[in-house]
Amino acid sequence: MTPEQRLLIEQACGKLPLLFAHYADIGDHAALKDLFTADGTYDRPFQPGYPFHGRDAIQSIFRDRPPILVRHIVTNVLVEVVSETKARGTNYVTMLSNHANTEMPQEAGGIFVGGFADEYVLDAGTWRFASRAGHLALHQGGTIPAFPPPTDEARGLK
Repeated sequence: MTPEQRLLIEQACGKLPLLFAHYADIGDHAALKDLFTADGTYDRPFQPGYPFHGRDAIQSIFRDRPPILVRHIVTNVLVEVVSETKARGTNYVTMLSNHANTEMPQEAGGIFVGGFADEYVLDAGTWRFASRAGHLALHQGGTIPAFPPPTDEARGLK
């Protein structure tokens, strides 16, 4: 692999966490879904250990939640190229949200800082997430969302 090929892979994969945040923030759940492979997995930062499997299950997390005003700030995006078709990476995410009102501007309910460990694959000529494993590290103010454990059906396991 040439240095130029490596840089192109790093750029394509490094853009995926930014697109994920953007689509989550603007509510474009169809575009967010397409960032994953058909059999991709997603572990929510607020609920690690319950990965959602497949594009439809991942999309439902965002599509089916009540409307919120949310902004994700993505930093420290690192990508390690493994091969011409695989890469992995990490990034930090700071999330601010308001669940009571979607009109801007609003006061944030809290500041949540976490991150993702990502696996990327080249899928039919397009780089996509094979998996995203999120975690929460810090928070200030606000209440950490307490989601009930999702059913196997909701997680795309049945």
